Amino acid sequence: MTDTQLYLAVGLPVFAVLINIVVGVLQHSSVNARFSGIDSRFNNLETRFTNLEACFETLISRVAILDRH
Repeated sequence: MTDTQLYLAVGLPVFAVLINIVVGVLQHSSVNARFSGIDSRFNNLETRFTNLEACFETLISRVAILDRH
């Protein structure tokens, strides 16, 4: 076995593992970014529901005032 064959036999698998690690880290960060986007959408929905609940409370209080008369 020549030196070049040894370097290829050892170097190529190591290179492939390193590339695999880099791709995994990039994919992980991409998934985290997507989950952050989904989380912000849920926070917006929560704010909208809170505002809607306040509107309903106002409407209920106005109906109660009308009902008393």
